[in-house]
Amino acid sequence: MSLMHDASQYGAFKDLVDDSGAPTVPAREYKMEVLELDISSSGSLSCTMLSAFAPLDYPSAGTSSSWFHFLCKAIEAKHDSFLWLKSAYFLRRDQRGKIILICFGTSAMLIQRLKMLPQTAWKSVLASPFNLFAVVLGELHRQVDEQLWTLNRSVGDFERNFDQNWVDLHYVAKNIIHVKEASDAILHTISHMIREQSDSGVASRDEARKTNSALHYQESLFESVGLRAVSMEKRMQNVINLSFNLVAQQDSRTIKVESSSMHTIALTTLIFLPVSTVASIFGSAFFDFGGDNQNDFTWSRDFWIFWIVSVPLTLAVLTIWIYFHPSNFWRWPGLKRTRKYDREAYKMLESLHRF
Repeated sequence: MSLMHDASQYGAFKDLVDDSGAPTVPAREYKMEVLELDISSSGSLSCTMLSAFAPLDYPSAGTSSSWFHFLCKAIEAKHDSFLWLKSAYFLRRDQRGKIILICFGTSAMLIQRLKMLPQTAWKSVLASPFNLFAVVLGELHRQVDEQLWTLNRSVGDFERNFDQNWVDLHYVAKNIIHVKEASDAILHTISHMIREQSDSGVASRDEARKTNSALHYQESLFESVGLRAVSMEKRMQNVINLSFNLVAQQDSRTIKVESSSMHTIALTTLIFLPVSTVASIFGSAFFDFGGDNQNDFTWSRDFWIFWIVSVPLTLAVLTIWIYFHPSNFWRWPGLKRTRKYDREAYKMLESLHRF
C-alpha cells in the first residue's frame, strides 16, 4: 500500500515535516506521482512494487552545493600495482548559513589540517565556504607532490645508470603521464571553483577577493607540479632515447665484429679459391699425368666440353641471381659513387680540422 493510502504513515510523515522546520510548500505545488503494481502469482506468493516520482528534497532557495572528485595514481615499485589515490568532497551552505563539508576517502593529514585551523580561518569559512576547498586543495597538492618526488627519484636513478630494464623505463614514463593528468584535472577544477566563487555572490567583495587569492595560490602550486611533470616527462624521454641509442651502438659494434669475422672468412676463401679451381680443373679426367715417362702430360681433345658446360651454367646462375635481386646488382655503381663522395667529404673535414 502506498503512503497516500495509509493514514497512519501519512500522519507520521506530516509530523516529521512539521518538526523539521522545512519551508512550507503550498498545497497546489505538493504533488507526488505514485506507481503501484500488485503482481500475484499462483499460490500464496505475492509481489508488490511501489515507485514514487517526487522531488528529492524541499525547495532550496539560498543554498549552494559544490563537489569534486580527486583521482591520482599511487606510485609503487611493483609494476602490477593498481593502487589509486581516490577521494571526493561535497560542500553545502544552506539559507541559514550552515556549512557542511563531507569528505570521502580523505587522508588523516587533512583531518589534522582542519583541526589546526585558527579561529580567524573559521570565521573566513563562515563568510566564504570555498575557503574549505582551499584547505582541501592544499592536502591534495601534498599528495600529488609526494607522488611526483617518488617518480623523480626513479628518473634520477635512470639518468645515473642506463643499464636498466626497458619495462621499468616505460612503467615510470606511464606513471608520469598519470600524475600529469591528475594535475591538469585539478587545475581545471580550481578554475571552475574560482568562477563559481565569483558568480555565487554569497560572500562579501573583500571575503571573495581573499578566497580567490587562496584558490589562485593553490592553482599556482598545481601549475608548478604540472611544469615539473612536463620537465620530468622530457627527461624520461631523453633517457629512453639515449638508451635506444646505446643499444643501437652496441648492436652496431656486434655487427662490426661479426662483419670482421665474415671478411676474414671471405679473404681466406679468396686466397684458396684460385688454387682450388686449378686443382679441380687439372684433377679432372681431361688431363692425364700417369704416362710411362715422368714428363708425359696429355690432355683430352674433349676439354672444350668443360667450357661449353661451365660457362653457360655460370651465366645462368648469375642471371637467376640478378632476376631475384635486381637492386643489389644495379646499386653497385651507386655504391662506388657514394664511397667516392664519402672519401671526398672526409678529406674536406680533415682539411677543416687542420685550420
